[in-house]
Amino acid sequence: MKTSLRLFAAVALLAVAAPVYAQGGGGGGGGMQMSPEQRMARQKEMLFKDITLTADQSTKIDTIFAQSARKQMEAMQAARSGGGDRAAMGEAMQKLNSDRNTALKAVLTDDQKKKFDENVAAMPQGRRGGF
Repeated sequence: MKTSLRLFAAVALLAVAAPVYAQGGGGGGGGMQMSPEQRMARQKEMLFKDITLTADQSTKIDTIFAQSARKQMEAMQAARSGGGDRAAMGEAMQKLNSDRNTALKAVLTDDQKKKFDENVAAMPQGRRGGF
């Protein structure tokens, strides 16, 4: 059971990193994994493409990303230690990402929200629910 949970955790991390790598964010080439900071920067870049943020908005958004990353790690650790199943973990991650996107949009102006929604819709298929 622990082996399957470890495998699931590895697959979950790859599911997050693979679309980013496919879009040229391979973290230095050679198949190296990106650091959490690099992943967060890449997600921010993709979600806020063609959106000009104020310094205050950028600070708030960075805080939201950091909190979201912490919550995702906690959820993964809980699933590993509690014998959680993959479907429940996937749903939990989608909810966390959806909650994160809602919090991000709360920082934006109405015009910025429209572009943000366009950027989310332009994300790779299967990631729309909450990348």
